Amino acid sequence: MNVAMSEEDIVIAGAGIAGLTTALGLHRLGVRSVVLESSDMLRNTGFALTMWTNAWRALDAVEIGDVMRQKSLQIQGVKVASSDSKLLSSDQSPEALDKFGNYESRCLRRKYLLEVLERELPRGTIRYSSKIVSIEESGNLKLLHLADGSLVKTKVLIGCDGVNSIVAKWLGLQIPVSSNRSAIRGCVDYPDGHGLEPKFHAYFGQGVRFGFGPCDAKSLYWFCTFTSSLFKYDEDPLKMKEFVVSSISNAPKQVSDIVQRTGLESISCTNLRFRPPLNILFGNIVQNNVCVVGDALHPMTPDIGQGGSSALEDSIVLVRCLAEALSTKSTSNDDEQYAKIQKGLEKYSKERRWRSFSLITISNLVGFIQESDGKVMSFLKKLFLSRFSVGTMVKMADFDCGKDMEIHQDIVIVGAGLAGLTTALGLHRLGVRSVVLESSESLRVTGFALTLWTNAWRALDAVAVGDFLRGKSLKIIGFKIASQGSSVPNSGADLNLGNVEIRCVKRKDLLETLEKELPQGTVRYSSKVDFIEELGNFKLIHLADGSVVKTKVLIGCDGVNSKVASLLGLQSPVSAGRSAIRGFVNYPDGHDFEPKLHTYFGGGVRCGFTPCDDKSIYWFFTFTPSVFKYDEDEQNPLLMKQFVVNTIRNAPRHVMEVVERTELDCISYAPLKFRKPWNVLLGNIVKNNVCVAGDALHPMPPDIGQGGCSALEDGVILARCIAEALMANPKANIKEKDEEFVQFEKGLKKYAKERRWRSFSLISVAYVVGLVQESDNKLMSFLRKKFLSKFTIGAVTKMADFDCGKLIVS
Repeated sequence: MNVAMSEEDIVIAGAGIAGLTTALGLHRLGVRSVVLESSDMLRNTGFALTMWTNAWRALDAVEIGDVMRQKSLQIQGVKVASSDSKLLSSDQSPEALDKFGNYESRCLRRKYLLEVLERELPRGTIRYSSKIVSIEESGNLKLLHLADGSLVKTKVLIGCDGVNSIVAKWLGLQIPVSSNRSAIRGCVDYPDGHGLEPKFHAYFGQGVRFGFGPCDAKSLYWFCTFTSSLFKYDEDPLKMKEFVVSSISNAPKQVSDIVQRTGLESISCTNLRFRPPLNILFGNIVQNNVCVVGDALHPMTPDIGQGGSSALEDSIVLVRCLAEALSTKSTSNDDEQYAKIQKGLEKYSKERRWRSFSLITISNLVGFIQESDGKVMSFLKKLFLSRFSVGTMVKMADFDCGKDMEIHQDIVIVGAGLAGLTTALGLHRLGVRSVVLESSESLRVTGFALTLWTNAWRALDAVAVGDFLRGKSLKIIGFKIASQGSSVPNSGADLNLGNVEIRCVKRKDLLETLEKELPQGTVRYSSKVDFIEELGNFKLIHLADGSVVKTKVLIGCDGVNSKVASLLGLQSPVSAGRSAIRGFVNYPDGHDFEPKLHTYFGGGVRCGFTPCDDKSIYWFFTFTPSVFKYDEDEQNPLLMKQFVVNTIRNAPRHVMEVVERTELDCISYAPLKFRKPWNVLLGNIVKNNVCVAGDALHPMPPDIGQGGCSALEDGVILARCIAEALMANPKANIKEKDEEFVQFEKGLKKYAKERRWRSFSLISVAYVVGLVQESDNKLMSFLRKKFLSKFTIGAVTKMADFDCGKLIVS
C-alpha cells in the first residue's frame, strides 16, 4: 500500500493565533510554510480576547495592526470594584495606566483576528483536517503521521497546537496542570449599540472574578473565573448562566443584565490549566529543529490577559530568530543549514524562556490575589492590591517583540514589473531562489497592453510561457502606414512581416502569467524601498514598513525613477520633449480589423492601433505637448480623449472611432523619458553585487516598441549570468573578499558586458525613429513619404531580430 507523503521546509502545527501569526511573519519575509490544522475550518472558540500593548506591537510587525484597530475600541481606562459593593474601589484612567509604560488595550473578537490572519496568507498555506497523531525522526527531518494516513516530512517543526500539544509532549514538556479554577465566558450583541463607555470593568470577591469590556460599539465580551469547587463543570450553558448571575448578584444591575442578555450559544466554560513555571525554565522548549509557541509553550491562567498577547510575541520573535537560517540558498550543505536552524531556535528559546516563566508566575499570583476570599486579603485588595494588580498587568504588557524584522536573502529584486518577474522566473527555472519586493499592494497592470516583437517571444519561450501567451493574442501579419493628412497608405507601406513575430499582449495577462509561474511568496507586495545602505559586502534594504532585508545581490527593476539606479550613480532619465496618451477598447461582439499594426504620423504626432485579440484594440498617441499647448498636469481622461480626437481629425474615420469608443477608465497619460545613451555606455549599470534591468537600466521612447521587449531580454540574460556564476567553481585562494561575492560580481559583470551596447543601441535608435516619425519639418515630411517610412520599419524590425538565448547554463 502506497502512503501519500509530502515534504515541506517548515511545518506549523495548529492554525490558532500563534500558528497563523508565525506563518504570516514568515510570509512577510518571503519564507513559505505550511500550517496543519486538525479541524475542518478555523477554530473560533473563545469569542474574544483582550489585546494589550505588546500584542498590538506584534500585529503591527506583521502589518495587520491598523486593520484590527478598525474592528475594536481603545479601552480608555479600568474600573475595579469588590463584587459585594456598589462603590468602585479603583478607577484607573489612561493617564494613570501610562505611568506603568506605553498603554494600548482593546478587546478583539477572536473570529476577526483569525480571519484576517488567514486572509493575508497565500492560498494553500493552511491544510485543514490534518491532525498529527505521531512524530518520528528520520535523520535531521521530522516525519509527521496524520490521522488520514498520510505523511509529512519537514526540516522545521513548530508546535502551535495549544494546551494539549503533541509537539510539546514530543519535546518532553510536562502536561499542563489544573489551577483548580474555571472560566465561563460570553459575548453579547447589542444591535442598536450598548452605550457603555470604552472601559474595562472588573468585580471580584467571594472566590469569583467577573469582568467585561466592549469589543466595539455593538458588542461586549465578559468572563467569570472562579474556584472549581463553587461550580461543577457542566456543558449546559443555561446552568453556566444561572451560576454567573447568582455569583454577581451584589454587583450593579447593569452588570447582571449583560449576562442575562447573552444567548446560550454564546456562553462556554473551560477548566483553567497552566504549565508549571519551573518546567518552562528547565524543560526543552526547543530541541534541534523543533520548538513550541503560544499555549503549546506557556499555557497560563487568564488573570493578566496575556494568553493571546504573548502568543503573538512568540511568533514575531521566532520569525526574526529563524529568518536568516531559513533564507539560506537551496544549494547549501544540509548539515550546515540544520546547524543554522538549530542556532536560530536556540536564540528564540533564550529570548522566550524567562519571559514565559515570568508571565505564568505573575498570572498565577494575580489570580490568587483577585479571587482569594480570605478576610485579610479582601481588606488588602480593597485598600491597594487592586491597583497593584492592574499596574502589574499593564507593566507586563509593556514588552516589545521587535518591529524591525531583518531577513537575509541571497537575491533581492526590486520591482514586480516585466524585468523583475522575468528575472525571478528565469532564476526559478534554473533552481535559484529570489525575492521580489513590490511597492504596490498588487500587480501594477497600468499601460493596458504592449507590442511584443520577435526578441520578446524568444525571451518568453526561454522562461517557458511563450506558447501560453500566444494563445491569448493575435499574430500581427503586416503594417499599414500612412501620413496623418491622408487616408491612403503611403506607396508600398502595407508591408508583410515575413519571419518577424509581433503580437499585442494585454499587460495584465503577461504579468499574471509570469507571477503565476513563480513559487508562492516570491513576490512580496506593499514593500516599498525607503533607502539602501551597505554592510560589508551585503546590502541592507530598509522598507517603508520598518523591516529590513539583507541581501547578497540587489537587482533594480524599479522603473524609470529607480532608487537602485540612483545608488549606482546613473543620471536621472531626461525628458524626450514628448508625451503619450494610451487607450484600450473592448468590442464585446468582436471587431472587424485585420491583424495589422496601423500607424499614422505627421504634423508633429504619431498615432496607431493594433488588435490584441478578436475583441480588443490597443491604441497610442505620441505628441509634443509644447507644440499643441497641452497641459502636462491635466490628468482628466475626458479632456485627454477630446484632445486626441481633435488632433487626429484628418486621420481615417475608423481611427477616430477607435478613440471615441474608448471608456474613460481605459485612457492614461505619461510624459516620455529616456536615459542618455552615453550614460548607459559609460556609467555604472553594474557595481559589485548591484545591477539594474528594464526601465531602471534603459528607459527609452516607445517609437520602436522595445521597452517591454528589451526588459524581457534583460531578465533572461541576467538570470543565466547569475546562475552560471553560482554554479561555477570559485577560484582558489581569493583574498579579502568572500568567494561567493566574487562569483556574483563576475556574473553581473558578464551581464553588463552583454547589455551595455545593446541598451545604447536601443535608446539611440528609438530616439532617432521618433524624431523622424513626428517631425513637422517640410523636408523631413517629404522624405518620410518617399522612403523614410520603409527605413524606419526596417530599423524597427532589425532591432527586434535579437536572440537573448536559452536559459541553459554552460
